[in-house]
Amino acid sequence: MKKALSIFTFLILISCSSSKSTVESISDTGNYKIDEDNVSIITPYIEIKEKSNLSFINHPDKRKALTEFTVDLLKSQYPNAEYVEIPFLFGDYGTINSKIEGRASLNEKNVPNELVSDKNKNSIFISINGYFGDLNRGVMMLYIIDNQDKKWKMIERYQYTNSPLETNKMEKRILKALEKIK
Repeated sequence: MKKALSIFTFLILISCSSSKSTVESISDTGNYKIDEDNVSIITPYIEIKEKSNLSFINHPDKRKALTEFTVDLLKSQYPNAEYVEIPFLFGDYGTINSKIEGRASLNEKNVPNELVSDKNKNSIFISINGYFGDLNRGVMMLYIIDNQDKKWKMIERYQYTNSPLETNKMEKRILKALEKIK
C-alpha cells in the first residue's frame, strides 16, 4: 500500500507543479442546488504532510485540527445538517482511504458505501490533500453525494500553492466552493 500511496502522492505533485496561479478552480458542473434542510456533512478526508529536508512528515495533530476547522465551517454554513463521522484510518490505507483516493482520481460516479448516509437526500464531502513546509501546495475538492442513488459529483476542484494550514485561505476556498450548491 505504501507504493500506491507513493504513486498517488507523485501524481498530486505532478498535477500541482503545472499550476502557476495561487488558486486554480476547476468546476466540473454548473451550480448544483441542494436542500439545506435535507443534507448531511460527512467527515472531510484530509491528508496533509510537512515537506522538510527531502522527507515527508506526518502531523496527525495538524490534520485533526484542519479536519475540525473544516467541519466547524461546514456546520456554520449548514446549521441544520446532520454530521456523520467517518472513522478514517490513516494508518491503514487498505480501507476507506484507498477507496476514496481511487474513486476520486478515476472520476468514478459510484460513491464508496462508507460515505453513504441513509438519513438525508444529499451529503457534503470535502477532500483536502496538501503539503506545507519546504513545499506548499495541494488540492481541495468538494463533492455532493446523492445518498439515494449512491452517486457523487465533484462540484469544485481547487489547486493551490500555499500551505493548507493557512486556514483563512482555506476558509475562502471552501466558502467559494459552497456557493456552487446554495
